[in-house]
Amino acid sequence: MVRIIDKIHARRKEFQSERKNRVAASQHRRPDAEDGIPSHIRNRPHPQICSNGHPPTQGSTSNARDDKLAMIQTGWYYSFEFFPPKTEPGLDNLLTRIDRMSRRLDPLFVSVTWGANGSTLSRTLAVASHAQRYACVDVLLHLSCTGLTREQIAHILNMVKSSGVRNILALRGDPPQGKRAWLEGDVSGGECDRAIDLVKLIRKLHGDYFGIGVAGHPEGHPSSVKGEDGNIRELQHLKEKLDAGADFIITQFFYDVNVFLDYVQRCRKSRIDCPIIPGIMPIQSYSSLLKMTQFCGISVPSSVVERLQSVRHDDEAVKRIGCEIATEMCSTILTSPLVGEDSSVDLYVDGFHFYTLNLERSTTRILASLGALSSVSREKQSNQIEGDFAHDVDDSMASANNNQECNEAALERERKYSVSEQARSTRRALPWKPSAMENRSKETVRPINWSNRPVSYIMRTDDWDEFPNGRWGDSTSPAFGELSELSHFYSFTLGSDDDRRAMLGSCPLAESDVHEVFARYVEGTVPHIPWCETPLQPESFLIQPQLARLNRYGFLTVNNHPNMNLYAVNYTGQELRVGVEEGGVTALTWGVFPNREILQPTIFDPDIFLVWAEEAFSLWSAMWLNLYDFGSESYELIEKMRDTYYLVAIIDNDFTSGGKDGSKFLLLDSLLEVGKMSSS
Repeated sequence: MVRIIDKIHARRKEFQSERKNRVAASQHRRPDAEDGIPSHIRNRPHPQICSNGHPPTQGSTSNARDDKLAMIQTGWYYSFEFFPPKTEPGLDNLLTRIDRMSRRLDPLFVSVTWGANGSTLSRTLAVASHAQRYACVDVLLHLSCTGLTREQIAHILNMVKSSGVRNILALRGDPPQGKRAWLEGDVSGGECDRAIDLVKLIRKLHGDYFGIGVAGHPEGHPSSVKGEDGNIRELQHLKEKLDAGADFIITQFFYDVNVFLDYVQRCRKSRIDCPIIPGIMPIQSYSSLLKMTQFCGISVPSSVVERLQSVRHDDEAVKRIGCEIATEMCSTILTSPLVGEDSSVDLYVDGFHFYTLNLERSTTRILASLGALSSVSREKQSNQIEGDFAHDVDDSMASANNNQECNEAALERERKYSVSEQARSTRRALPWKPSAMENRSKETVRPINWSNRPVSYIMRTDDWDEFPNGRWGDSTSPAFGELSELSHFYSFTLGSDDDRRAMLGSCPLAESDVHEVFARYVEGTVPHIPWCETPLQPESFLIQPQLARLNRYGFLTVNNHPNMNLYAVNYTGQELRVGVEEGGVTALTWGVFPNREILQPTIFDPDIFLVWAEEAFSLWSAMWLNLYDFGSESYELIEKMRDTYYLVAIIDNDFTSGGKDGSKFLLLDSLLEVGKMSSS
């Protein structure tokens, strides 16, 4: 749980620390006349690691275009805006989408919008709390003061604080009911008439606890007086909000980059030196572009209109060109130097806030074009994203899309991103994504059992007063919460029953059909199985062929580690132990760092294993068995496997060999050979 402004400042500090190295390196490169890259762009300091935590794409820098792209790919960040849907199915789908986008794209933060007069309070808090708590991403919650008393705002702020959210976008909000627009001199109808009043109230009640953002309008607020006088007055109001305690600015969307760059320059001349994050809204259709820009008073350059005019009736073509336009806008902004009153201050714009409209296709395509999805080669990025998303369903309007073409496209999209994630670096601070909640910020130990269902583990341990740090304590002490079979935590990444049938098999008739699903998951052609919400972890690629072979022989793997005690339990709770002491806890992973004790973040505990076993066996029923008609061959097959299979944990204690001798697999190969002989 971190203030966004602190994260931005930390990134900028990294940039400055690289400045000398960048400048020194630039002295050995070709002059401007040869490669076409201005020196102020080439010399711009950037770290070697992208702000989203991924290493920059390695590729040829043999020409100016590649040099420019390589520069763009380092040191910048991005964030996403979502709005709370009106229906429960839409809300469930959005939560799944936020989980997926946060895991794959790793935004700096996400923002959640606020309805007029607090009309979406409960749903806004539900989305924000889920993202902060379970998607492990920091949240910026929109809050408008229109129509609210100070007591109401104070109560809302306490609710926001209890949810774990620590960042507020302070807004005036939409006009009161009965008015179509704000007029000069209007009051909100509450006790906070303007955003500055809200900023002051937040600081008065909570000090520096909350990070506060405010809105910026490159083309002026629709209610402002137009012209130079209006621009000056608006910048004065903006400066007053920052002086009152706001930390950063997120702008209204725009399509004319020059308008935005001019706005930033005017801000800098007015001594507004805080981070200014440009808002980017991908174009979804020609008609929506006209409506949104007219409503918000946004100008559209003639060059943009000309590119869209000929395809205005083809939404897919409009989206594709819209992504190209947004990519060009971001590229231009990232490579444009901005000089403030103090020329020693680095005032480049180095982040973007994407207005997603609860969709992911266009945003993902833009980020891929900019090189943010660095685990896929540049050549493959454009081709994959072009064909990845045959459909991009608005979660606020539909509960699930049962169209078979959509299912197949979604599966292919998941498969390709599974391959993409496989290429990422295995260097991580912890085996799991660190929590964005303050009470879990020091958590350094978890049982291995939920390593592929981290959201379930977070939910089941939500009520703990403290979390293991350094070592796992008494396993009889923590109480694990129960999961309802109707809860979001039993939902599948792709959602509908048809999606799951397309992934797990429309009509499995033999155990080998199920074995093949597990093997294909290990190989990356099936993106998920009920026990594994994410693709195979990179460290398991070392044993991928052996894992696939084991699964095809009926040893179904749901947790893997390259580096032997044996513990087993079946559906009825019958146990089998070999070399396992009662109450013994085994450390499974180690981390060695300078000037620190050895970390043991992943453990195995037989008592915790029984808690996991109950959930693991219930997944057969909740996410696979119920896909088929009661009494059908497929239903009886899955039911039989649930009732007769054992959940087994095998722990190889010979960690000093690094798993090179493959002792686990030698043992399992021997078992396979015995099985062959006994069946012949």
